This record gives sequence, C-alpha cells and structure tokens, in this order.
Amino acid sequence: MTTDLTEEEAWNIILPICRELDELRNEGHMQFLSGLYNGNDGTYKVNLRSNRLHFASRGLKDSIGDISYETGRIRIGMRANGIPINIFVELF
Repeated sequence: MTTDLTEEEAWNIILPICRELDELRNEGHMQFLSGLYNGNDGTYKVNLRSNRLHFASRGLKDSIGDISYETGRIRIGMRANGIPINIFVELF
C-alpha cells in the first residue's frame, strides 16, 4: 500500500541529509515534484527537480548508500534520520 507524501513531509525527511535545503528551495534551485510512502516495505520515494544538489551524511542515522546517474536524472539511495529513502532528481 502506497500513500502520497505532502511537500512538507518530504522536506522534513530530506532535511537531515540536505542541510542547505531551505536555501536551495528559496533560491529556486530545488523543487518538489512528488513523494510516496510504501507501507509494505517502509520506504520512501521523493521526486525532485534541481540544478544544484548538496547532500551529506553527518549523523549516526544518516547514510548515503548508492548513487546512480543517467542523462538528466540521478537517483540517491540513503537513510535520512534512520528513514530509508530513494531520491530521484531531474536535473535542469
């Protein structure tokens, strides 16, 4: 069972690993497109559009697992504050 995430919920999940989130959003570098929570496996998926990224795993519950790139799109698998999440970013 999947449920939609609100923009605010997505930003709250991403905030621990994207310390410059407010700056990137306010300056128009990063836009929320959509988000989903998969209740079956407890994972989150967030779709963003961005021309600038800055992620860092700095806490004990934060980790960047893997990153994959294809033309114009990047996927970042990570844990943010212990929450497993895949972030898909359309680069512009």
